[in-house]
Amino acid sequence: MKRIWSQERIIDTLRQLHKRGKDLSYNHLARTMQSLVSAAAYYFGSYRKAVAKAGIDYAQVTRRPRWTRQRIIQLVKQASRKGEDLYWAAVTRREDELGKAAFASLQRRLFGNWDSALRAAGLDPERVSRYRRWGRENIIAQLKKRSRAGKPLNSGAIQREDAGFHAAAVRHFGAYDKALRAAGLNPKKLRQRRRWTSEDVVRELRAFKKKYGQISDAELRRNAPALYGASLRFFGTLTKARKAVE
Repeated sequence: MKRIWSQERIIDTLRQLHKRGKDLSYNHLARTMQSLVSAAAYYFGSYRKAVAKAGIDYAQVTRRPRWTRQRIIQLVKQASRKGEDLYWAAVTRREDELGKAAFASLQRRLFGNWDSALRAAGLDPERVSRYRRWGRENIIAQLKKRSRAGKPLNSGAIQREDAGFHAAAVRHFGAYDKALRAAGLNPKKLRQRRRWTSEDVVRELRAFKKKYGQISDAELRRNAPALYGASLRFFGTLTKARKAVE
């Protein structure tokens, strides 16, 4: 049955979609709800005006969709039904929505870590991790990824967070330190890695800004990966970290 639109129904639909955390960008809705986009343009003059009439910030709509717990859980369940690998190393290698959801899940306002996201979706993280197929290449890739994110890489931290991964590194390389060296990392320096505080992060970000003129995502990841990772852990996003520096 063809849907009959009215101004009231358009506004109500937009508000409901926004409340559920759906992507309200023009391109997305033009693909998924073309009739709504067309009706909005007809009744309000443009889709943008209809969004504004619904009391929604159009600038927010045009940015990358904001992740919600519900959206992440939905993606995890979909992947689980398809029998796809859901352990951390597997999902973070993906370039699709599930891969993005994995990184988004680390935000404190969402889950804080991937295991909590799996539990929220009704999955047992330990059981999920048993199906990992670790090889030398993906062990090295995982170590490099953790390094770029500024996460602790000393043996004790890895054993506490992911005993299976640590065991695989030892099995494939003979010793955990050898795995670190294969990834181009210095075990001695990693054992001496500093423990960050929010005050440390703000102070270092100010020094970085003074040196480089700005705190851009790319510059921070390239020149201070540990600081970049600490900024995300303490503030959730780099935008919030920048505001703390101002």
